[in-house]
Formats: sequence, C-alpha cells, structure tokens
Amino acid sequence: MRIVVGAAVVCLGAFSAMAASPKIEAAVKTFKAVAADPARLKLFCAMNSALDDAAEKKDKAAAAKVPQLMKQIGPDFESAWNAGEDVDDDTPDGKVFVAALDELADKCP
Repeated sequence: MRIVVGAAVVCLGAFSAMAASPKIEAAVKTFKAVAADPARLKLFCAMNSALDDAAEKKDKAAAAKVPQLMKQIGPDFESAWNAGEDVDDDTPDGKVFVAALDELADKCP
C-alpha cells in the first residue's frame, strides 16, 4: 500500500513540475479565446503573416504593421504575447507557450 501511495506522490510531483506558470496559463487561455473569435483570429493571421514577411524577407513595412495589428487584437492578447518574451522555449513554460501559439497559427489559412 505504501508503494502505491509513494508512486502516486511521485507522479503528482512530476505532473506539477510540468504544469505551466499562471502567467503562461493565462496567455494560453487568451490564445484560445482569439482562436474562437473569427474577427480576432483574422487579425492574428494578418499579424502572423506580417511577422513571417518581416523575418523571411526583411520587410520593414510588414514589421511596422505588427504593433498595429497586435493592438487591434486587444490588450489581453498583447499581454499574452509579451508573457513569452522571457521564457526559454526548452522549459515547461516555454513548451506550453510555443505549443499554444503554434495551435493558434495552425488555424490560419
């Protein structure tokens, strides 16, 4: 019986270590809300496209559109986006954040 309880405690400890921080969880919730709102999703897809153009083509005009589009998506999105600035992609928080953004981006045509 003690072995089962001990194993359960170890599993719960491992699960909590993989859970995202409240800041990242709030960001994920915001990304899901954007995905569920067609108007906001359209703005996100435009922003994502502008980011791609800015990175791949060094398009300064596209880069200049990003802040405008981000503001149009909403302050909650801007906060969620900024939540990932200081997060290492290889940490549990980073993996959750990147996966949520990838999921949102996958909704774009």
